[in-house]
Amino acid sequence: AAALIENDGLLHLNDKVRNYFPKLPAWSDVVTIQDLLNHSSGFADEWATLALTQASMANRLDKSQFLQFLYNQPEPSVEPQKGYMYSNSDFGLLRLILEKAAGEDLAAYMKRKVFDSLKMIDTRIHNDKEAVIANRAFTYNIDVGNSYKLWLQDKTSPGGNYFVLTSANDLEKWAAAHADSKSFISAAVNRLKQNARPIPVIPGTNYVFGQKHRKIGSYDAIVHMGVSELPYIAYIPEQNLTVILLSNLFLSRWNSMEKVLSSALGLETQVAVKSNFSQQPIEVDPEELKKFAGTYKWKVPLTYQSYVERKRFTEFVSENRVLKVLYSSEDTLDLVPVAKNTFRDPEYPDVFVFAQKHADSAMKVVMYTYDGDTIRMEKVLVTKPNLAREQLQKFTGNYYSRHLDFYWTLVLNENNQLVVKRPTIADKRIEPTADGEFRLMMDYGPYESESWIRFYFTDNGSVSYFTISHPRLMGHRFDKVQ
Repeated sequence: AAALIENDGLLHLNDKVRNYFPKLPAWSDVVTIQDLLNHSSGFADEWATLALTQASMANRLDKSQFLQFLYNQPEPSVEPQKGYMYSNSDFGLLRLILEKAAGEDLAAYMKRKVFDSLKMIDTRIHNDKEAVIANRAFTYNIDVGNSYKLWLQDKTSPGGNYFVLTSANDLEKWAAAHADSKSFISAAVNRLKQNARPIPVIPGTNYVFGQKHRKIGSYDAIVHMGVSELPYIAYIPEQNLTVILLSNLFLSRWNSMEKVLSSALGLETQVAVKSNFSQQPIEVDPEELKKFAGTYKWKVPLTYQSYVERKRFTEFVSENRVLKVLYSSEDTLDLVPVAKNTFRDPEYPDVFVFAQKHADSAMKVVMYTYDGDTIRMEKVLVTKPNLAREQLQKFTGNYYSRHLDFYWTLVLNENNQLVVKRPTIADKRIEPTADGEFRLMMDYGPYESESWIRFYFTDNGSVSYFTISHPRLMGHRFDKVQ
């Protein structure tokens, strides 16, 4: 849409965003539309930041609230034009700029300019989450006990994000236009690539506007799958081959896409297949279980989100002749031994395989997840600080976010634990760590995500403020209210 509206002569990708919304903060004076497309604007991520206010995916901002959220941001999350952080706010603001430039709703513009032109009769921009849509397919995810649940993650936001509903037949028309070097779709994509900066924190060529470049044998593949591993179109230009792959199961589909492409190209399939583990429990010596207990750090590379390391730990505990996994302070499960050094999650089809090369080396574990992912962890020596009540007491009090105009209250509960006191939902524990930070499992859509709090002190030793961070939340500041 941005490239098409530019081609209409209604804007330029190098336009400053404050030309369209002058109330944006002064620090954003250098930010251009191209910076929004590259996620190098510095604007805070709407979803990650609003999670601090207990907001959910189902309770989004309207247009005026979204703009006020941007207007109030006191400083950039990353250096404008040079830094990188994946931010949904960038594309939310982009949509509002495009509508202002085009003089019409983006859904109406795309219908007239693209969908009608390509005769994509089943395709629409979904901008009304209350609308009833005939023949709509919903997504499912694996739930406890190998059952399935509806995955209702409607991210439609009146203030920012829409998404596209389409069909396999219409995707075939889109793919044909994309592959046609003379089509207006191909020209628009090429325009986007002219100044696009591939995501700098992950290997390979991956564009934030929804394309990844992969190798299938010696062939170059252009894959539409955004930042996720959920591809829906893949092209092999050299062979004039297009594959469309759709599913209503929310699982990583890249392995399936790679397998189909390899087969069509006559290549041997070299896709890692999840091992089949026994489901029958076996007896394990309780003393043997003790060697698996401890804290394990995930060996997670940088993700598409930012340069910030995604710190994540999992705790295993040997207790009452059972090995337990502590996903969080509220989520503990008894693992079922199914083979030597191998355990399965009793609720999800996840499997943990432990290994230790020799007695002096670190114990490692590989987690094979239900969606085909492989997560590697290594046991680390962690000395958790045991802070006394009077030591924790100095962190309690009210804290204020100027950006969000929102307060947090930290208190000690009856177990002498530091918690975020929340009026409408359960309190959240803030756990001290060995490096002086505190860990908070933050509600983030349907997930919990680890975030890290660091307190800062005045010269006399009292708390002045804290910052909270994770890969899409760059040190959001809360000042202590005296």
